[in-house]
Amino acid sequence: MNLQAVFHEAKSKYAYAFDLDTLHIRIRTAINDVDSVTLIGGDPFRWIRSQTDPSHWEWDSQSGFNLPMHLEYQTEYYDYWFIEVKRKWKRMRYGFILRSASQEILFINQSFHDLSSEPKFLNEINSFFNFPYINYEDVYRAPEWVKDTIFYQIFPERFADGDPSNNPKGSLTWGLEEKNTPSIFYGGDLQGVIDHMDYLQDLGINGIYFTPIFTSPSNHKYDTSNYYEIDPAFGTNALFKKLVDEAHSRGIKIMLDAVFNHCGWFHPFWQDVVNNGRKSIYFDCFFIDREPVINFEVIEGKLPKIDPEVMGKLNYRTFAFAPYMPKWNTGHPLVREHLLGAARYWTEQFGVDGWRLDVSNEVSHDFWREFRKLIHEINPDVYILGENWDNSTPWLEGDQFDGVMNYELTYPIWSLLGKKDRVIESLDVKGYQNQISQLLVSYPKNNLPYLYNLIDSHDTPRVDFICDANKLKIKLAYALEMTFTGSPSIYYGSELGLQGPDGKNRRCMPWSEEEQDVDLYQYLRTLVRLRKNHPTFRSIDINWLDVNQRENYFIFKKVADNECLYFIANLNEELKTIQLPSEMTYKKYDNLMEEKEIFLSDQVILNPYTFFIFSLKK
Repeated sequence: MNLQAVFHEAKSKYAYAFDLDTLHIRIRTAINDVDSVTLIGGDPFRWIRSQTDPSHWEWDSQSGFNLPMHLEYQTEYYDYWFIEVKRKWKRMRYGFILRSASQEILFINQSFHDLSSEPKFLNEINSFFNFPYINYEDVYRAPEWVKDTIFYQIFPERFADGDPSNNPKGSLTWGLEEKNTPSIFYGGDLQGVIDHMDYLQDLGINGIYFTPIFTSPSNHKYDTSNYYEIDPAFGTNALFKKLVDEAHSRGIKIMLDAVFNHCGWFHPFWQDVVNNGRKSIYFDCFFIDREPVINFEVIEGKLPKIDPEVMGKLNYRTFAFAPYMPKWNTGHPLVREHLLGAARYWTEQFGVDGWRLDVSNEVSHDFWREFRKLIHEINPDVYILGENWDNSTPWLEGDQFDGVMNYELTYPIWSLLGKKDRVIESLDVKGYQNQISQLLVSYPKNNLPYLYNLIDSHDTPRVDFICDANKLKIKLAYALEMTFTGSPSIYYGSELGLQGPDGKNRRCMPWSEEEQDVDLYQYLRTLVRLRKNHPTFRSIDINWLDVNQRENYFIFKKVADNECLYFIANLNEELKTIQLPSEMTYKKYDNLMEEKEIFLSDQVILNPYTFFIFSLKK
C-alpha cells in the first residue's frame, strides 16, 4: 500500500461541519491502491471500568462506530473517499482502516499501524484524529438565494447609453472598440441598464454584477476617486437607487464591485500624500517604502505614466506596478473607517444584495473578517464574493467570503473546448474529468453551491474567441457551466455572440438586431430556464458513468430530489455512436433541450461537439 499518498487533515476541507448536526469526512489515497476505507471512532468521553482491572478506566470500544466510506472521486493520481456522519454530542475522535488484498492499515493522527501486528491501537482513542465540537459560529453559511441565481455581468460603460447628456467629453459613437484603452468612452450608463431591464428579465437572469460604478477617471473604474459617489458619467446616487428598486421589483439582485485593495490617483487621501509627503495625516494609509514618495514626473490633473524600466522601482506599493493605483494599508484605522463606511453606506441606504471584492486575496484576512461582520450586522443575506483566481479555502471558512470567482471551473472548460493556441493546455475527456473531480474535492460541499461560475469576464478573452467562434463549442461551454453547482454567470454581450479576443473584450453591446446572434440568445434563455426549473442542474455531486478517452466522449449523472439528470457530450470533430451504460437503457426520458419525450434503447448518435441532457423521474 502506498502510504505516502495517504492524506487527511482534521478541521479542514477533509473534515468539516456541513451543518450543525453533520460532519463530512474525506481521505485521499493513491489511485486504485486501496480496496476499501472504513471510518472508525466514537465519542472520546465514553469511558468504562475495565473488566479485567476494575481500578482502571478505558474507552468503551462498544460505543464506537465502524462505517464504510464510499469512493467519491478519482483524479489522475488519487482516490478520494467520503462519508457523512451525524453524532449526537457534536464531537468525535476518528481514524481510518485502509484495506487492500494484502494489508489492513490503521491511520490515526498522522501515524500508520499494521493491524496484523498492532491491533491494540484500535482502542487508543486519544491517538485518533479529533473533531472537538461543532460550534454554531464556526459553521459555514451563505445566503440561500445565491445558489438559485444566474448572474449577468455588466461593464457599465459598454452596456447601453441611456442618457447622452452625461457622456464624457470626446465620447465616441457607439460601436466596437478595437482595444481596451482606459481613456476611451462610449457613454454607457445606469440609465441604459434601466432602459433594458425588460431585455434582462426576458433572458431570465436574476442577478446583476456591476463592475465598479463609483467616481473614477477611467472607463473601467477600478481606480476609485470617491467611494461614496456614483460616477457622473454613469448617473447619480439617486438614479442608482432607482435602478436597485427597479431590479428588485423584477426579482433581480444587485451586486457591486468593491475596490478596497487600492484606490485611484485622484483619491483625496492619496493626493494629500502626493502634495505633502510625510506631513500628510494620510501618509500611513498607504505603503510608502521610501521618500520622496513620487520619483517620476507628474503633470497636475493628469494620470501618471512611467517608462517600463521604472516598473518595480516605485517608492510606494501599488496594485501590480500601476503608479495610479496606490495600495491601501487596510490595517490603518482611517482606511478602515473610510472603506467600511462606504460599504455600510451602499448596503444600508441603497439595499445592494452583494459585494464582489476586487483583488481580494491581496487584502488581509483580518480586514475581510471585519468587513463580513459589518455587512452581516446590516443584512446577513448579503452575498460576499472574493475575486480569487485559484484555490481559496482559507477565505471560505465562514468568517470571510461566501464564495469566490470560480476560475477553477473556467480553465477546464476552456481547455476542453478552446482552440489549442488560445488555452494554456488542451484536455481530452479524461483530463477534463480529472480537473473537475479535483475541483469538487478541493472545497467543502457546503462551499460549492455558492461559488460564482464563469466562462468569460472583463478580465479574460470572451468565450467566442477561446472557442474560435465555433458556436457548437460555445453552446457546450455554457451547458457545462449551467449544469455545474454554484451560481453561473453570463458576461454581457456573450449571449449575442459578441466577439472579444484578448485586449478587445470590453466592446459595446450590440443592440442592432443585425449584429446579434439570436439563435445563441434563445439557446441561453432555454438553459437559464432549465437551470431554474431543475434542481439537478444545481446539485453538487457528479457521477461519471462513462469517460471514454479513446472515443473522446463522456456521460455523467447528477441526482436531486426525485430526478436523475444524464449529460452526454461528444467532444469530436465527427459524428459518434455512443453506447449507453446499462442503467440508462430502454427507458423513457425528457430530452430537456428539445423539450420532448424520447425512448432510449442502448445507444445514441451525437453530432460533433453536441450534447444531450436527459431527465428521468425517480
